[in-house]
Order: sequence, then C-alpha cells, then structure tokens
Amino acid sequence: MDIKSFYIELGRLAYAIARADGIIQSEEVDRICDLIGQEIENSGDDSFDKRDVILGAASEFNRLRTENASARQAFTGFTDFIAANTALFDSRTKNLCMKVALRIADANEGVNETESALINKLKQKLDAVNS
Repeated sequence: MDIKSFYIELGRLAYAIARADGIIQSEEVDRICDLIGQEIENSGDDSFDKRDVILGAASEFNRLRTENASARQAFTGFTDFIAANTALFDSRTKNLCMKVALRIADANEGVNETESALINKLKQKLDAVNS
C-alpha cells in the first residue's frame, strides 16, 4: 500500500463526512485540500510528490461528488479500506483520520447530529483496529 492510496481513501472519508448531512458545502470542499496539504507538510516525509497526493485526495472527493455517491457508500468504502489495511492504522494514522473527519464536519456551521453519528462510527472502527 502506497501513501497516495491512503490519501485517496482519506478523500473518500472526507466526502462521506461532508455528505452526511445531505449537502456538500463549498467550505467542506476547500477544507479537504487544506487539511491534507497541512498534514503532508507536518509529516516531513519527502518520499512522495506532495502535490500528487493532494490532487489524488481531491480527485476522489470530486469523483464521488460527481457521481452523487451517498455518505454510506463512501463511508463503507473507507471502512473496507481500514479492514484491508489494518497494519497501516497506527495511532498517528487513526488520529489523522479523526482530525480530518472532525474538521470537515466543523467546516460549515459546526458538527451536526448526522455528522456526529458518522464520526462516532468512524471512531469505533478505528478503535477496533489493532486493539
């Protein structure tokens, strides 16, 4: 599993959270690229093309948006990825997933009930990995 695949899946997670309330706000779209860009910069890892990784995540988000995929479809895709790549999900990766989910949900008028429920499901899935 390469780093680009993980960030593409992170774009899928971001879409699921953004779509949870039925409407994708422009603030949520902008936030995904900013968040992933910040995380990559903070990682200090120079072993990959950072722009390519950010574009991969944004492309996945936009692909799902164009297809009008449901939050459930996107979330299930992400949790399937977790199940298939459990070794990848150390505490840093889990924290990153939670941070992205919370910031996307909070991007427009705070976290609503539907987003909160999906974030709680994500936390349960992540807590079950490698425990």
